[in-house]
Amino acid sequence: MPERDVDEGLDGPDRQLLDAVQREIPLTEEPWAEIGRGLGLSGEEVLARLRRLSEEGIVRKLGPVISARKVGLRAATLVAMKVPSRKLSEIVGIINGYDEVSHNYERDHIYNVWFTLTAPDRESLTHLLSEIHMRTGISEGDVLNLPTERLFKVRVNFNMGGR
Repeated sequence: MPERDVDEGLDGPDRQLLDAVQREIPLTEEPWAEIGRGLGLSGEEVLARLRRLSEEGIVRKLGPVISARKVGLRAATLVAMKVPSRKLSEIVGIINGYDEVSHNYERDHIYNVWFTLTAPDRESLTHLLSEIHMRTGISEGDVLNLPTERLFKVRVNFNMGGR
């Protein structure tokens, strides 16, 4: 379904719900009911609204944000590749097949495919990137490897004006 402008058709409870789920989803037996209580909605209504917002492309994902370092993934890099347009689907499919890859984007740039790669250590990271070179056929000269040197984390919440 095509994305639509957020201002179209979002009522006050939708906005409040979007603000609430960005802050926290409680780890309880009935998280939707708990969120709903704070908004004057039933748990069923919270779920129905989230389903609708997801179907409309407003909510892309609900899930945990995991600290990679705390689960043993201590090496990361941002990778940019020059991928011929005729091979874009094939190469993106190969890249997306790796569990270690996240945040894969196409950009309007000479380096048109950007993704992050995370591994337990630098050696594993180097091995993964070499394997991706080999499997995609993209030469090392057409790849920027921008390893994480210093980690900065920012919390991103989009104020929906619900409160």
